[in-house]
Amino acid sequence: MAPDSRRPLILEIARIGLEVRSAAPEIDLVTDAAHEPFLKDGAGDDCASIVLAPAGVLRQTRRPGKTLFDTGAVWRLEDVDGGHHLLTLRSPLYGADPYLQVEFDPSYATGQGETLDGGPHLSGGTMHPFVYPFDEVVFLARLAQSRGVLVHACGITYRGRGILLLGTSGAGKSTSARLWSERPLTQILSDDRIVIRPHGDTYRIFGTPWHGDADCESPGSAPLHAVFILEQAPRNRIVEMKSSQAVAQMMVRAFPAMWDQKGLEFAVRFLSTMATQVPVRRLQFLPDGSSVDCVLEALGEADAP
Repeated sequence: MAPDSRRPLILEIARIGLEVRSAAPEIDLVTDAAHEPFLKDGAGDDCASIVLAPAGVLRQTRRPGKTLFDTGAVWRLEDVDGGHHLLTLRSPLYGADPYLQVEFDPSYATGQGETLDGGPHLSGGTMHPFVYPFDEVVFLARLAQSRGVLVHACGITYRGRGILLLGTSGAGKSTSARLWSERPLTQILSDDRIVIRPHGDTYRIFGTPWHGDADCESPGSAPLHAVFILEQAPRNRIVEMKSSQAVAQMMVRAFPAMWDQKGLEFAVRFLSTMATQVPVRRLQFLPDGSSVDCVLEALGEADAP
């Protein structure tokens, strides 16, 4: 995207917005090809706002807080100053100092932080705010506030209906995306991460920019019609599941905000209710086009063009 330092970047995923502004007007804000389809010209009704500056510009003194979550590698989240959360990202590639620190209010509606010049977010007068895992962590925090759940899945729109193929790493999500993309009337929303949100008395799935090996990403969405748990097997077969089994299998393939107890409880309730309204089945499948036919037959679409 062509830089324009006078305007913020506004990322919208699943109708949830994230606006990023630079505290230094001479710095240009840019994004990559995967995020560009998700950019908006203006902020929607549900949009967080973050201001980022080069390290040292804000001259903030941060005290250590209570650790809420620590990956042990890339990022850590702390509780500081009356419920505010401090997100810290660091890597030995960029030295001992954090390459990004952002402090958020308790609702993650606003944030302010600094990023290291020469790090992954800022280099040569150009700021790229949407670098993994920053934007995904912010959206996880906001989804946990009763907005929805992010799942490890290939999301498909077929003839206007949403199909979820849930799977852990290596389960066949990207392979499934490639196979389904060969069928007419099909759109791949993502081959790795999908957001599920309530929509009245039903549910809706949304694409994200966080794609897998098939490089599939779309800001599209569809009403959720069916969920399948992927399991590679020597033949195609669909296995019915009890609701309790379905919820357990979906939670294994979900990305709840692990630091947020209320958010975890919300995710369990959300998926438990969804499992009573949307069929959740196990898909034992071969990695070829016959697996697509198996799903279409189960959905009563076997003879569809």
